[in-house]
Amino acid sequence: MPRIDTKYIMPQFILAHFGHHVATGVLVPLLPVLRESFGINYFQSGILVSSFSLAYGLGQVPIAILADRFSRRLIIILGLVGVSLAGICISMTDAFWQMVPFFVLMGLLGGTYHAPASSLLAQIIPAHQRGRALGMHIMGGSGSYLVTPAMALGIAFLLQSWRPSFFLLALPALLAGVIIWLTTEEPQGDAVAPGLLSKESSQGPTPFVTGPPAQISWVQIVRAIGLLVCLTTFLNVVFSSVNSFLPLYMVDHYGISPKWAGMVVSVIAGAGLIGAPLGGALSDRLGRKTLILFSVALSGPLLFAVTRSILGIFLLLSLFVYGLTMSVRMPVTESLIADVVPTRRRTTVLGFYFFMTMETSGIITPIVGRLIDIYGLQPVFTGIPAGMCVIAVIALLFRKHI
Repeated sequence: MPRIDTKYIMPQFILAHFGHHVATGVLVPLLPVLRESFGINYFQSGILVSSFSLAYGLGQVPIAILADRFSRRLIIILGLVGVSLAGICISMTDAFWQMVPFFVLMGLLGGTYHAPASSLLAQIIPAHQRGRALGMHIMGGSGSYLVTPAMALGIAFLLQSWRPSFFLLALPALLAGVIIWLTTEEPQGDAVAPGLLSKESSQGPTPFVTGPPAQISWVQIVRAIGLLVCLTTFLNVVFSSVNSFLPLYMVDHYGISPKWAGMVVSVIAGAGLIGAPLGGALSDRLGRKTLILFSVALSGPLLFAVTRSILGIFLLLSLFVYGLTMSVRMPVTESLIADVVPTRRRTTVLGFYFFMTMETSGIITPIVGRLIDIYGLQPVFTGIPAGMCVIAVIALLFRKHI
């Protein structure tokens, strides 16, 4: 079996990331269709999303620990195949509550991808190219979100059922798992040389870190990157929760047909195809901290613009710029963690990071849905960006201490 070749590793993992999110990304764009089919409200829609996202978060840490101790590659392969099979099972259900346990299963199996994949790539790619590489990897996920809504809705309306969408779009993950199994094996060692751990080297204007030391404590890790990771986790949670309801928001606020409302996910994801590699590459030159604070500062105003734009080109433009700014931070945070944490602990720390994001968003999403049921769309979608603006002001005022 051939060893992992850095020349081919990025296309393989872009495909894997694409297949993973094609399988897991069908639900949100089909929420308006499922609402019509099952007669569910915002709260029930949030429960459906959370059955996946809570399990997605719960699986991150134990799976990451296993990946660090055994084989990242094997965990990734098993997860891709498992997510595909879960999607096929969802396509065979015929009642709302039958879907919930299979979304839980998909979430648990989905926890096998992000932390092991990012850790594996960070181990293979040299530190001075890490941001760009992880940004390219995220392009696979962004690309899937770009095309999945169109494919899911197109299949559903062409075949007059939402079930074939889940079945057919589960297959790319299975294909990606087979390709990685046939063409790679677990790498040995790290592509970067040992270096020094410092807050300035991983965040400041000289970001060319040669690698973290082999022995550092958990306290050192938290001191070096804890506040920045908490900031980006907060953005991830808000971004995930808001995105879950944007298709329904388009239907109820703008009067867009359920057949087209799910396409807003594509606009935001399309922006990620540019924002993720751009953010990663810029962080290699300007520093991780600068890019994260940039994303924090613009998140609130841009979300407010999305909720106040006039239907048409201004709405599409605000969605695109919002998605662009939000996607910038994703590879930057993963690169920041890889800069500081040694290989033997990297997947575990990445697992905690994804756990905090996904588990918190899984709790917040149905709460946001319930608030919308009680108070209405506009008060909730005004309060969220206002809160983000407050967090941004605090972060910028105390940026020297982060």
